[in-house]
Amino acid sequence: MAAVLLGAAAFPQVRITSVSSSGALTWTNSAKVAAYSLEWADRPAGPWRAFDTLTNLNSIWVTTNQVTVQVPLTNTPAFYRVAWIPPDPIGVWDYRGYDFQGSLVITGQLNLPSMSVVATNPLVNRVLGSWNLQYAGPPTNALWYLGPQIGTGWLGGNLTVGYADLYILWPTNVIDYNIELLGTIWPNTYTGTWVYYTWERPYGGPFSARRLPTSSLQTNSTQQQVRKQFQDRKDNKP
Repeated sequence: MAAVLLGAAAFPQVRITSVSSSGALTWTNSAKVAAYSLEWADRPAGPWRAFDTLTNLNSIWVTTNQVTVQVPLTNTPAFYRVAWIPPDPIGVWDYRGYDFQGSLVITGQLNLPSMSVVATNPLVNRVLGSWNLQYAGPPTNALWYLGPQIGTGWLGGNLTVGYADLYILWPTNVIDYNIELLGTIWPNTYTGTWVYYTWERPYGGPFSARRLPTSSLQTNSTQQQVRKQFQDRKDNKP
């Protein structure tokens, strides 16, 4: 026997729609790509408990807006609630870039300390930060096809919340000399494809990034200085 708690917000609109006698629990959400955590309790007021890690119900990653999971069956009433984990790029990310043959060619860090909602679209966030990358590939590789991703610089991009899609660009003021990262961000991973566009054709390969623990992040005072630099750059932009 099971009872269901329903809840909704402007975004995301997470709704538990059904729970069957066999333990199939279904919910929907306006987000098409998302991460969730499922909790249970003996009564509506709680206390709420996380499921054992072996059930995979405390870390659910999906690419659909209708999700069905199997919950353990009980002989007493049970209440469930679903927590949507919004995509969050803030932090320092350990970055690995590969060529299309799978060889590691780039290592370093992406520092993303700033995120703000785009005024014209509340479902898109503007992300600002910096990159510090080094070449790590075999000596036989030519460096030119990697484009401007060796060294340091500023970056910017957009996070589309409903698809957990993070697009990052670091421009060089040259139309055919830019790097783009196109990927999906889960709670602590960011994976996708890096692309270097040239006048001839694009070059690229897969990348993966892992969020570093809080102890590895910059101090609050340093982050405030970086945010101020971003704000000054934006205010002084013609």
